[in-house]
Amino acid sequence: MTTKNNLELKGRYRKQTLLAAGIVAATMAGVPQTVFASEEDWLTKDWEVSGYIREYLSWNLENPTLIGPGPNIFDGEQRDDYRYDLSMARTVGKLNLFRDFGNARFKFTGRISRESPTDYLKDLQEVADEWAQTGGASGSSVNLRDDVYDDEEIRELWIQGDITDTTNLKVGRQQVVWGETDFFQLLDVVHGYDFRWRSFLEPENEELRKPLNLVNLVQRVDDLDGSLQLLYIPGQLNDGENRGNSYDVEGGRWANNPNKGITFASAPFAANVPYNYDHSEADMDDDSYGLRWNGLAGDWGYSVAWFHGPNPNPVANPNPATNPGRPDLQTNPYEYEGNPSAAGEFIYPYIDIFGVTANNYFAGPDLVFSTEIAYIPDAPYNVGIAGGAAGLGAGEACGFFPGFCGIAEKSLVRSMFRIDKQLDLQDFLGTSRPSFFTVQLFNNWITDFERDEQLVNLAGFGGETKEFSSIITAVLATNYANDQINPSLAVGSDLTYGGGFVIPAVEMAYGDHIRVRLEADIFWHETDQDRPLEGFNDTNLFGYFSGNDQLTARLTYQF
Repeated sequence: MTTKNNLELKGRYRKQTLLAAGIVAATMAGVPQTVFASEEDWLTKDWEVSGYIREYLSWNLENPTLIGPGPNIFDGEQRDDYRYDLSMARTVGKLNLFRDFGNARFKFTGRISRESPTDYLKDLQEVADEWAQTGGASGSSVNLRDDVYDDEEIRELWIQGDITDTTNLKVGRQQVVWGETDFFQLLDVVHGYDFRWRSFLEPENEELRKPLNLVNLVQRVDDLDGSLQLLYIPGQLNDGENRGNSYDVEGGRWANNPNKGITFASAPFAANVPYNYDHSEADMDDDSYGLRWNGLAGDWGYSVAWFHGPNPNPVANPNPATNPGRPDLQTNPYEYEGNPSAAGEFIYPYIDIFGVTANNYFAGPDLVFSTEIAYIPDAPYNVGIAGGAAGLGAGEACGFFPGFCGIAEKSLVRSMFRIDKQLDLQDFLGTSRPSFFTVQLFNNWITDFERDEQLVNLAGFGGETKEFSSIITAVLATNYANDQINPSLAVGSDLTYGGGFVIPAVEMAYGDHIRVRLEADIFWHETDQDRPLEGFNDTNLFGYFSGNDQLTARLTYQF
């Protein structure tokens, strides 16, 4: 591990250690002295201990694109045929410690992850090093195993207690979940997600969500059948890399096709695009905060929320000096503050998100309806559908990659409509109890859309953003043998840009401790890109997953 990484690791654990010391002190302060006097073993008794040891294995069902540089950089060939090869061998251990002190509750959760170096992972690293060398570096700035996949972290470290009969305070490292959705974020924006090792496929969101050190105050208002939640996230007590969503821009197994083996922080021909967590308009040391009112109105449950913090997804802030094309499209509310010789920087601009949710149970059709609507007045989008390596003239392309003409802020309305229903399929499928079915429709609407702005859905790809777009998802979960065998089927379809996914899975329970999950992840798409860094086309969301079909096995021993 590099000296820089060691310093960052020490800094992260210094913050967590200081926080732990504060929490323990607060815990001790909150326990009455009578407890000390009457129970000599008060510190060691009544702890709840739980956790798991888990092994992940996955195999490629397709041959993912992995093309390194050739003698003339762009004439490289596919490195090998990886179909049916082992793509992931990951071991995870998680430990939870919880205790209720009566007037205060304390929890600690730690997680350690380690990956075995599969042949596929070794080739990903080798190709990443080769591409980085075309820009003059000795190798990739990222070691995939050490810097991305292997991890040890404190997932939870908090104390919670009632200040008054109606006021509850929770302080420390924790997760706060807002909203009603699965799969895609609308109001669940307090935390980012780490999609680098498993993309969006892990069934438990809390395993991918990045915890934060924060203050969480809930004031119950009984006269109004509701409660007010106040969140405060001190930026300087949270590392920049723990804010916002992390996608695989390091060239790992979930890098968007065909970018496996390309680390954008040390990209080919010095077209580097590293993260900048200190940008003046996207400084992760700045604080975040939010308010959420949650209440009842007749039979309806509802919430109204506002959050000020980093945009969930990073945007590419291009360097105008190295991306001079298409002056008619050049626009950017954010100054470039990165390396003068780099192609750009990834930043998370601070935005405001306003939202409402509602849900109700309807006895007639026996279903639960829920909805979620979020409004973002200054949602950042990258601009420019053509890239300079696409064989176009200098006046036609923005620069190195699509989207590198700049950033435009647009007014965005996002909505979700969901129906949950128990289906009696016992006679039809032979299940042991009614099955759970849910369908969700997600919509995006850019209210001030102008087509000639050439907004793109993701920098680096030429898929042009439309004014309206929708994705539909559905999940059917069934149960057999008194919940010992639990098959499920998840499907989704992009109704605007094409493509989708289907995920058949089965989870088997053996006694109280052993759980086995088998899953296939199958994607389809309208358009994909054949080669890295050239031939840019209108590839969109599910085209990013081209070549990523896989079979996954997960074995868990829980205690």
